[in-house]
Amino acid sequence: MFLRALKVLTVTLAGGALLLASAPLIAERWATRPPAFPAQDVNPLTELGLPFEEVVFPAEDGRLLRGWFIPAPASSRDAPAILYAHGSGRDQRSGLSLVPTLHQAGYHVLLFSYRGFGQSEGDGRGLTYGVGESRDVDSAVRFLREERGVRKVGAIGYSVGAVSVILSAARNQDIGAVVAVAPFASVAEVWTANRPALLPPFVLDWTLRLVEWHKGFSRTEACAVDVVGLIAPRPLLLMYGTDDGHIPLSHAQQMLTAAGQPSTLWLVEGETHDSIRTRALEERLPEVVNFFDAALGYADDGFYAGVALNPRQATRLKEHETYSQIRTR
Repeated sequence: MFLRALKVLTVTLAGGALLLASAPLIAERWATRPPAFPAQDVNPLTELGLPFEEVVFPAEDGRLLRGWFIPAPASSRDAPAILYAHGSGRDQRSGLSLVPTLHQAGYHVLLFSYRGFGQSEGDGRGLTYGVGESRDVDSAVRFLREERGVRKVGAIGYSVGAVSVILSAARNQDIGAVVAVAPFASVAEVWTANRPALLPPFVLDWTLRLVEWHKGFSRTEACAVDVVGLIAPRPLLLMYGTDDGHIPLSHAQQMLTAAGQPSTLWLVEGETHDSIRTRALEERLPEVVNFFDAALGYADDGFYAGVALNPRQATRLKEHETYSQIRTR
């Protein structure tokens, strides 16, 4: 009788331990899961009326990354290329809204999905908070230069994608300019900032350790603030919303302080973590084009010293109590 009770207790404790270990992993995976890629045709031609190529190129581990290459207009075949690195829970489709302005400005555009996102192959582990994704950015840049003969490359990234392009550009001189929209300074800090009030800090740390172990990365690798200074002297544009409920404004201050020169911070009043991308970036895309024109030598001025908003846009920006809306170093 005792042995039977002991067996039941052992099984119960083992089951409880398994649940305790797996529940945080399941919750994290659900929160960062990639969306289903639709079976119907959704691409730059059907959505924007622009010709494109479906492209496939290898990641560092040999898995195949897939995306869309939208060539520049015929008169701009020797143009630079701009790649877009999407956020978590998204794929290459999320960059479609940026394509018309970049294309009209004469740039090639590459939209692609990270390993395990969109139609790209993956190992089932999911998002690595910019660590593995930055290596996929490396692969995308290599594809542009070696397979498409592009000489100059700029990168736009949002959220985790912004961290990814910062990590990639810090080690990859082939990225000539970076626009980072709402990047977190470090994964540990952003997890702490988003900790539910009833969740003890030690449980949060333990969960992050489980995620690191399961996905095969270290939190010290997912730390954009430690390497952002290595991008200099290539131009960097940081963009944050003052009402971002996920990325505290302290991250903007840390990133600008750590960045080399030239670097610029756009702090946009009233924008959230979602709207800084879906509204603010798209409204300011002509100014982003100006940034790339100068940074990549695609305009006569040749050197980026800060982009001025036109009067209509300037009236929509209010001074924040801590930061200027546009600050250049």
